[in-house]
Amino acid sequence: MKIIKSQIRLVCKKLDTTLIKSKYLSKGNHNANYLLDTSNGKYILRIENNLQFKNLKKEYDFLKQAKPNLGPKVFLFDNSHKIIQRDYLIEEFIEGRHPPKKPNNDFVISIAKWLKKLHTITKKSSKKYLLTSMVKPYYNNYLKYQSHIKEYKVKQKLESYLKEVLRICEENNTLFAHRKYLSLLHNDLSNENVFYKKDYIRLIDWEFTSYGLPERELVYFIDSYDLTTKQITRFLKTYGYANTILAKKQLNISYLILLCSSIGYSLWRMDLVKDKKSIKEINRRLLKDVNKLKDLLKDYERL
Repeated sequence: MKIIKSQIRLVCKKLDTTLIKSKYLSKGNHNANYLLDTSNGKYILRIENNLQFKNLKKEYDFLKQAKPNLGPKVFLFDNSHKIIQRDYLIEEFIEGRHPPKKPNNDFVISIAKWLKKLHTITKKSSKKYLLTSMVKPYYNNYLKYQSHIKEYKVKQKLESYLKEVLRICEENNTLFAHRKYLSLLHNDLSNENVFYKKDYIRLIDWEFTSYGLPERELVYFIDSYDLTTKQITRFLKTYGYANTILAKKQLNISYLILLCSSIGYSLWRMDLVKDKKSIKEINRRLLKDVNKLKDLLKDYERL
């Protein structure tokens, strides 16, 4: 969503500061972000960009009560639509660099330690985690949007793999049912959401934060950064994840479900986008996930 300088000046007035200059930073699937340079320092203006996902208030509420240095400080949330016709928040501007896309060992160790601390923030579970209920929504996405897969062989393989994942989940349905406490998760550890320097981690974009199984966050990191086998071992050891058959099974099945989630999301996106460039990129991601799913199913057989 585009805004004009007069709107930004009015936002700054609510902060009791004066605008010096502003800069458009980025636009994601859910929010647009602007850098505001003011007489009181720099701020980030985040504007809701997708009315299907109204997560901005949730993000503001979380950051308002979060522990120091967990995420950016927040200063204002406005859903009155008097200045900007969408919900928006103002948060601290964090200076720093994002981690390398091909992570080095120092970063792998630092994020493992950081996640371990994050996941010690827990709350008592009010429900049993059944694997079938976790994976079926993604399988239903496949059934709903499978017509977007144009290559018959890919569709045939994917259907076979997804049915195998369903079978595995049914066989191990109560694998996590004993968990009495759930961990705080960020749920989007992508490169652009992490600021890093040695032994220092700060995360932004907490709109998807929730309490859940820490395994999901661990496999998300492993998958997103394409860690080598040695890095995976170092990451899990530093985190303190158990090296048992049961723990390996929990991690493997969590990874299977994550890939089903990613595949379901890709198919849903195909139903929304129209331009050939976007469809090509989604197809590339889909094929990559299908191949990962095949390899991971082989790994499960070896457990």
